[in-house]
Amino acid sequence: STAFIRLFCSIESYRQSILPSQYLTPIGRHLALCEINKLHTDCKHVLNYAADNIQLLHDNFPSIGPLIICGLPRTGSTLLFNLLACDPNCRAPLYTDMCVDIVPPISRSDSIEQKRRINAVEMSIKQKEYLIGSQSHIAASHPNFTFEEDYNILLQASFLPFFTSIVCDDEINSDKWLQIELKKDYIYDYHEVFLRLLNSADKPKSHWLLKTPMHSLHLDRLVQHYPNTLLIMTHRYLDEVIPSLCALAQANVQSTFDKTNFTGRNQLTKRCCQFIDKMIEHILEFRTRPNNLFNQSRKYIFDITYDNLMNDPIAIVRRIYSYFNLQWSSEFETAMRVWLFENPQGRQGRHTYSLSQFGLHLKDIDTRYADYINLFLSPTSFSTNNLT
Repeated sequence: STAFIRLFCSIESYRQSILPSQYLTPIGRHLALCEINKLHTDCKHVLNYAADNIQLLHDNFPSIGPLIICGLPRTGSTLLFNLLACDPNCRAPLYTDMCVDIVPPISRSDSIEQKRRINAVEMSIKQKEYLIGSQSHIAASHPNFTFEEDYNILLQASFLPFFTSIVCDDEINSDKWLQIELKKDYIYDYHEVFLRLLNSADKPKSHWLLKTPMHSLHLDRLVQHYPNTLLIMTHRYLDEVIPSLCALAQANVQSTFDKTNFTGRNQLTKRCCQFIDKMIEHILEFRTRPNNLFNQSRKYIFDITYDNLMNDPIAIVRRIYSYFNLQWSSEFETAMRVWLFENPQGRQGRHTYSLSQFGLHLKDIDTRYADYINLFLSPTSFSTNNLT
């Protein structure tokens, strides 16, 4: 279709932007090209498999959900996602579902094939560490877990805003790089094809669980493709969100970025701020738009704050299940407690950051994002019934 032709053209444009990039080291350029080639190959395999097995796309999703976590990045969504994934009646995508020999899709009970895929991941990590050293600094910012966010599906559909932010040479104050990414209205066509293939191999008893902050940039398209969506939006004070995101972005490029190129590093910080600007703009527009049928009853959206989640995560999950009328079980609660015990905060490293580290100021942030703060992070927020 025309959409998928645009998708492949977009992937090719990434290749063309990598080669002349002044910000990447030779090894960084090699790894970036390898990653783009893998995404391209995975995408072709998925679409070809779907075309050859078109009947699989007609299998119904569960009548509930999907349950989708979105909101801004660095707001506790990874913790919440892993806790919600403990429900034996739901299904969250495994990293291996999305990134290792992804067709044909396999069930979670296929232990032999699951083990082979896990071994392939471990081998890939070792090969990368051989080239660029330990990646523990990345795990400290975004820990590695069995379940991963479905941003990995959007990547295959050529939605790579952070990659674009590195190689794009546009004037630093321009957000043209992000506008290009946001025009890719086909990415959820691919996302639905991918999820339907997973669903055909191993359908959850209750609901699918998905998570990525990237969904906040495409909320209308998301609910168009998944009309039964139950949204969870996570919120955190922006003087913590923004430097945390900047630190994560710096960690992700640390091994492939030219360390002498201060312009590139400063540009990356600017791009992170532009990214937050645009994400907040989309969230506010979606949540305050008159006649937004999805949002009107509010029963489809649950808001939580980072502080409340960290103070009592299981209580927050219980409230989510009560709000959406999902089935709670003692098995689910026990699994969450085991997960929390085995994964204390900081287990994979401590993530440190500050406003001053990136030339940011609290007063500027409070002024710039006053509407978002008043709507979601103040005592008078319309979402107070959820947040407190």
